[in-house]
Amino acid sequence: MHMLAMGPIGIRLYARILTAEASRPDELADHVVDEINCYLPRASSEEQVMLFQLACETHELLGDAFERVDDLAVRRQVIDLLSNVIQPVRALPPAEG
Repeated sequence: MHMLAMGPIGIRLYARILTAEASRPDELADHVVDEINCYLPRASSEEQVMLFQLACETHELLGDAFERVDDLAVRRQVIDLLSNVIQPVRALPPAEG
């Protein structure tokens, strides 16, 4: 699970995705983005880049992939989808500067 390997924010996102009261993808995406925004002030610069990209893509990704997100199996698919977005960003070398 790439999301859980992110540390505290990954755990928070994982829990929020599984427990958020949402039935439509846009509602769940709002929860994910809200969790990211709450964590951003504490994030390292590398985390901020990754989380900003995730926040920008979440609504579109969930809207394109799912009609409803009120089933636990679908929530696990959401986690897998977002983890796949996170993995390539985590693999990038740290920005110099």
